[in-house]
Formats: sequence, C-alpha cells, structure tokens
Amino acid sequence: MSNEQQQQQQQQQQQQQSHADNLKAAQRGSFKKSAGNIKKTIKNVASTISLMAYIEPMTDWLFAIALILAIIKDIFDLVNNALIVAFGVGIPLIVVFTIPVSLAIGFIMILTGSSGKRKIAKRRAKTVVSGLSKRVLMLMGVSLAEIVPAIDLLPMETLIVYYIFIMTLKERRQTAEANREEQIRMTEMNNALLA
Repeated sequence: MSNEQQQQQQQQQQQQQSHADNLKAAQRGSFKKSAGNIKKTIKNVASTISLMAYIEPMTDWLFAIALILAIIKDIFDLVNNALIVAFGVGIPLIVVFTIPVSLAIGFIMILTGSSGKRKIAKRRAKTVVSGLSKRVLMLMGVSLAEIVPAIDLLPMETLIVYYIFIMTLKERRQTAEANREEQIRMTEMNNALLA
C-alpha cells in the first residue's frame, strides 16, 4: 500500500469519525429540543384541564348549543359547496344560514356572561376591559369569511366557538385569582389593624 493510499484512508476515517460525532451531537440536541417541546405541550394541556374548574354548569350548557349550531352550520357549508359545484346554486343559502347562526352564537355569548367586564389591577390603577368587543369582532370576522364559498369549507365557526369558550374560562380564572388576591390583601389589612 502506498503512502498516498494510507493518507486517503486516514482522511476517510477522520471524516467518518467527524460525521459520527456530528450525528451524535445533533441527536443529543434534537432529543433535548423534543423533550422541551413535550414539556411545553404537557404544561399547555394541564393549563387547559385546570380551566375546567371554572365551568359553570348552569350557564355553560349554552356553549354546547352554540357548538352544535356551529358544527351543523359547518356541515351545511359543505353541502352548499357541493350544490354550488354540482348545480351552480347555494350561494344565497350560505348567507341565509350564516347570519342567523352567528347571531344565535352572539346571543349565547351574552347569555353566558362571556362578554362580561373584568377588572384587572395594572400599576395600581384598575382598568375595565370588555371582552365583548373582542369576541364580537372575532365572530363577525369569521362570519364574513364564512360567506365566501371556498373559505367556508374550513370549520371556522366551530373553532371560534371553542376558542371563545376557552377565552371565557381564562377570563373567569383571572377574575377568581384577582378576587382571591384582593381577599388576601383585605385580610392582611384587617389583621394589621387588629394587631
């Protein structure tokens, strides 16, 4: 074996070793990254499950009705698109069905109190934030998008009802935490006055 061949073999072995080292390093980094993603996903799921403690059965059953209406509307949109493709009719049906369902969902939002105002302490000043405007704008935007025949294939109405329900539960959690903090502060003030 010549000297050049030995050098080429050594270079190939070094390249293979370098490649193997790089692969091991990438796998370690990838494992750490995927473990971090799993941890983040578990944290999000736990947060969502913890929201279930803020469900009010006396009013939140209306969200189930809103969700059923949204699902029926999304299925109806699929039928309408089939009618448009097959016979060229169905566009007026989309408008006729989208508007009442969106109005019903908006009415349900008002009934469930998901549009209520909440107080948030921010830099010692209390700010009143209305969730109604945000939810109504989201619902209006989705309803307008649902009128377009190709876009209404997506189950946007169903997703927006689910999202509004989650937002309502998060708002209730924030309100409960703010009330708890206020109660603790008042108790501490009373204890300080009595001492």
